[in-house]
Amino acid sequence: MDMKRAIQVKAALTKAFSIVAVCFSMSILFIGVFCAVTSFSVEGLELVKIWLTFFILGGITFFRIMIDDTQWAKSKPFFVKNIIFLPLYLVVTLIMAMSIVGMQEILARPYLVLVYAVIFLVTFTVRQLAGYIIEKAKTDLMNDALESFQKEHSWDEEE
Repeated sequence: MDMKRAIQVKAALTKAFSIVAVCFSMSILFIGVFCAVTSFSVEGLELVKIWLTFFILGGITFFRIMIDDTQWAKSKPFFVKNIIFLPLYLVVTLIMAMSIVGMQEILARPYLVLVYAVIFLVTFTVRQLAGYIIEKAKTDLMNDALESFQKEHSWDEEE
């Protein structure tokens, strides 16, 4: 039983790392484009804070994946679990945004926190849509295989 749990944890860590790595890359890309357009500079310490934030988000993602394997989660639609975890992701991201920008900058340019929130929501939405499309493709493939099996099986019964 412990070996099965260890394999499950390893698979969850691998999946969480891949999800967070893609989201981290997308966020860095969006932040880079924003900095290029507005000539806002990001220092090295801020990049470390961004990396630390995604490390925390990876932990949250890991727990979300572990919860996905419970009976409760299996009986719920795909988006319900994501909506439950959305506030955690958003709070961590906004804390990161406020720590990077700083209170003086927030008071001078409050739209920066909104920009970070929008970047997060775009990244989160793209990730959720990609996950949904992948899950839907798997479900459609299983449904097609089931229909094919039923057609073959009903043909055998008629003979």
